Amino acid sequence: MLRSLAIRDFTIIDALELEFAPGFCAITGETGAGKSILIDALSQLLGDRADTSLVADGAKQADLTAAFEIPERHPARDWLDDQALQAESMVLLRRVIPADGASRAWIDGQPVTIAQLRQLGALLVEIHGQHEHQRLMDPARQREWLDRQVDETVVRTVADAASAYTSSKRALEELEAEAGSGADRELLEFQLEELDRLALAEGDFPELEADQRRLASVEELQRACAEALAALDGDEPPGALALTHRAARRLEALADRAPEFDEIVAMIVTARVNLEEAGRELQQVGEGLENDPERLADVERRLTRATELARKHRVEPEELPAFHARLRERVERLDSFGEELEAARRRVADALETWGEAAQDLNRARRQAGEALAGRIRDALAELGMREAEIEFGIEHDPDAGVSRHGADRVEILFSANPGRSPKPLRRIASGGELSRLSLAMIIAAAEPADGVVRIFDEIDAGVGGETAHSVGRFLRQAGTNDQAFCVTHLAQVAARADHQMRVVKNAGKGATRVAVEPLAGDARIEELARMLGSARSDTSRRHAAAMLEDA
Repeated sequence: MLRSLAIRDFTIIDALELEFAPGFCAITGETGAGKSILIDALSQLLGDRADTSLVADGAKQADLTAAFEIPERHPARDWLDDQALQAESMVLLRRVIPADGASRAWIDGQPVTIAQLRQLGALLVEIHGQHEHQRLMDPARQREWLDRQVDETVVRTVADAASAYTSSKRALEELEAEAGSGADRELLEFQLEELDRLALAEGDFPELEADQRRLASVEELQRACAEALAALDGDEPPGALALTHRAARRLEALADRAPEFDEIVAMIVTARVNLEEAGRELQQVGEGLENDPERLADVERRLTRATELARKHRVEPEELPAFHARLRERVERLDSFGEELEAARRRVADALETWGEAAQDLNRARRQAGEALAGRIRDALAELGMREAEIEFGIEHDPDAGVSRHGADRVEILFSANPGRSPKPLRRIASGGELSRLSLAMIIAAAEPADGVVRIFDEIDAGVGGETAHSVGRFLRQAGTNDQAFCVTHLAQVAARADHQMRVVKNAGKGATRVAVEPLAGDARIEELARMLGSARSDTSRRHAAAMLEDA
C-alpha cells in the first residue's frame, strides 16, 4: 500500500508531499493540469528510464520519495531478503535525478541499481496506462492476457521444456563441431603425424636455438678462448696469473713492517685461485669446441620445421609440445564421438518430445481458460453498454512450430461489436472506442485479488461516458476494496465512486507554471464533481454531484 509520496523539483512541481489511505482514490483536475505528473513521478520511483528534462527549470536535481506499507508474506519481503535488504513493514524508495548526470536510487537508505528498483517496483505497483487498448492490438499482448488465466505451472513447464531443448541442441551442435567430418579426421591425423615426426619435447625449442647459436659461432668461440687463456697465463707480455703472483710475493716481503698487507695478500691469493679455475674451465671449453656442419644443419632444419608448424597452427614455437598433446588427445577422442553423438541426439529428441507434450497441455489449458475468460469479458462488455458484442480467443495449434517458450499456439482475439456479424481478428475491425471498452472489460474480467499490489489506472476510461462510466466507477471501487487503487479520470461518474479524491491544480504566475494537489472533501468535492459535470457554479450540476456522491 502506498502511504506517502514526496516530490521536489520534478517537471513543474516545486515541492509536494502527499499521504494516502487504503481504498480507491480518484485524481481529477482540468485537462492539462498535470494529473499524470503524479503517475510519472511514481513511475520514476518504480525504475522507469530517467531523463534530465524531468528536472524542474533552474533546479540542480529532482528528488522523489515514496513509502510503501508491505503486509506479511508479501513477495516484496522475500525479494528484499534475497537482496540482503532489511525487510520491514514499511519500505522507503528514493530516487534522485540530477540535471547533468546519471540518476541514483536507494531502498531504505541503501544504494541500489535502477534494475533493482524496477524489480521491487513490479512487486509493489501495477499500472494500467491510457494506451492499454493500443497495446491490446499486439498478438503477444493478447497471448499474455490469456496466459494470465492459465495455471502458472502449465505455462512454466513449457518454458522450462523449451529451455531444456535449447540447451541440449546447443550441446549437440558443439559436439558435432568438435567431432567434425571424416575429412576433418583425416586432416587431424595428418597434422598429428607431422608433429610426431618433429618430436619436439617441452623445452626443446629454446635448447635448439642455443645449440644453433653455438654451432654457428665455433671459430669465434675458439678464438675467444685462446685469447682469454693468453691473457690469464701468457709469457709475453706476462698474464694475469704471473702478475698476481708477483704482487703477492712483493707484499709478503714487507708484511712484518705493514701488518695490513696480510689481508690484502689474502685477497690476491683468492683472486689467483679463481683465475686458475677460470683458466682450466676455458681450456676444457676450448677443447670441446669442434666444427660440426652436419649437426648444425640438423638443428637448423628442426628449428625451421618447428617455426613452420607453429605458424601453421597459430601458436608460438615454444607452445608446440602442449598443442601436440592436445591434438593427440582430440584424435584419440574421435573414436568415442560416435556414442556421444548418438546419446546427444537422443537427448535432443527426448527434449523435443517433452516440449511437444507440454505445448499440447498448454493448448488444452488455453482453450479452457479462453472459453471462461471470453464469457467473463462478454459479461463485462454488457455492463459497459456493449450487450451484443461477441468475443472469443482463436487458438490455433501448429504441430510444426519451432520450439518456443510460449508453446506452439497462435493466439488471436476475435471480436464483433454488432449482432449477426461473426467475430473477426481484433486488429481488423475494432474502432478506437470499442477497443477502449474492450480493454476495460478485459481488465475487469481478468482482475485478480491485488494481494497488496497498488493498482493505478491512468485515464483508462477515455472514450466512455454515460451509464458505462458508472460501470467503470463501480469496477474501480471494487479494485480498491481491501486494497488500494488510483485512477486519473475526467469522468464525474468514476470520481464519485472513489473513497478519496484529489484535485490537481496548475497555477501560472511570475513567469513560471507550478502544480499543486488538493485533497477534497465535503463541499470542495461536490464543487469539483460539478465542474466535471459541466459547471462548478451551476446549482443543477452541484445537486447532481451531491446526488452522485450519495448514490455512490
